[in-house]
Amino acid sequence: MIGQLHAVVIAFTLSMTGFAANAAETTAVPKSDSCGTPDYPAAWIDDGVEGTVRLALLVGADGSVKEKKVVGSSGYRELDKASLRASANCKFGTTAKDSSRAPGWTTVQYEWVVN
Repeated sequence: MIGQLHAVVIAFTLSMTGFAANAAETTAVPKSDSCGTPDYPAAWIDDGVEGTVRLALLVGADGSVKEKKVVGSSGYRELDKASLRASANCKFGTTAKDSSRAPGWTTVQYEWVVN
């Protein structure tokens, strides 16, 4: 497959969940392109490595990721680790219902697809 152009899609979606029992209910919105696109090495593309990775992220009051973990594996350790690395760079605008900026958990999903 060398020399052949591949359309690679890595989709990033956000959904808010309430993982932390004591955290204020928050709505986290990723800042424009703050997460970036993870690298999709040619070897993975050639091997047809695809999958969906769901991560839980603890978003701090400053909008940065304080903690991250895989809550839904793609089945490929490489994709899971690449998604974790990419999520470390995410920045969020966080709004709490009571107007305080309390840390809260959110989920993000990376979809690794070779078209």
